Formats: sequence, C-alpha cells, structure tokens
Amino acid sequence: MGDVIGWLEEQWKQKGFRVFAVFTAALTVIMAVEFYLFAYGMLKICRYLILLWVLFGVAWIDQQSKRIPNQAVLSLLVIRTVVLLMECLVYREYWLSIVIDAGSGFFFGGGMFLFCYLITRGGVGAGDVKLFAALGYQLGAGAIFTTIFLTVVIAAAYCLVALVRKKTGMKQEIAFAPFIFAGTVLTMMLGV
Repeated sequence: MGDVIGWLEEQWKQKGFRVFAVFTAALTVIMAVEFYLFAYGMLKICRYLILLWVLFGVAWIDQQSKRIPNQAVLSLLVIRTVVLLMECLVYREYWLSIVIDAGSGFFFGGGMFLFCYLITRGGVGAGDVKLFAALGYQLGAGAIFTTIFLTVVIAAAYCLVALVRKKTGMKQEIAFAPFIFAGTVLTMMLGV
C-alpha cells in the first residue's frame, strides 16, 4: 500500500495526472448517481466504481510506459472474486447465472484478445489480453463485447485523426489502455 501512495504522490506532481484524476473523480460522482438511478445493487455500484479507478491507474501507466502492470490486473481479479462470492450469497437463487456470466466474460474477453495477440504477432500486447480477461470477469459476457467494440471504435477514430494530422505513423506503437478506459466507461454509462 505504501508503494501505491508513493506512486500517487509522485504522479500528482504532473499536471496531466491531476487533470485526469479530477476528471475521473467527477465521472465517479456522475456514474454513481446514474447507477443509483438504474437501480443497481450496492455491490454492482461498488464493483463498477472500483473498476473505474483501477482502469484510471492502468490507463495512466500505459500511456506513460506502454505497459499494463500485472498487479493491477491481479487486483481486478481478486476484487471481482470477492464481490462475486458476496453476490452469490446475496442473490442465492441466481448464483449459477452470476458465476457463468463472470466466467464466460473472462474467457470471451481474454480469448478474443489472445486471438488478436497471436495473429498480430505482438501488435496487441499481452497486458491487453490479461486486462480484457479481467474486464470480462468484471463486466460479464454481454458487456465485454460492447466494451471491446467501443474500445476498438474509439482507438480507430483516434488513429485516423492522428494519421490525418500527421501526429503518428502507421508503425508507431500506441498505448491501448486509455482507449480501454474510455470504452469501459461508455459501456458502464450505457447500462449494458
């Protein structure tokens, strides 16, 4: 925990980080209200808001260093497992469908990006594969497809604009986690 606080203090010195953190804090309030209006249960609201903040950190780190830390992915898996157990206890009559949805989301999210990783020979990073598996576990099978679609559309739009403006080249590597952050936020806000 001390490492995380030290890292936050270090990053807080950068204006871009502060702006992104304030934006994410405002987004947290908006999404909490929206989730309440959607009549989500408290466990789902907490799970989604924790996911938002972990993705915030992942997006920032990936933008800076072009890597997705395994610790963040592991924390998403552990948090989801704990919340999944709590959901199974609270919603006992639906426990099997809850587990199947989370498990199939894990395999669909990770599997789709593992396929992309294999056919692009490293064009998609292994961190992206692990992150999408964890996102599928968090969001479930239905929502992970929407998240993948929105993420790819946002990333493609960004790349097209960057190419037209000559800000990037065809072979230049981009951080994908900021687009994953945006796609996930849109998916959650759409109530998928």
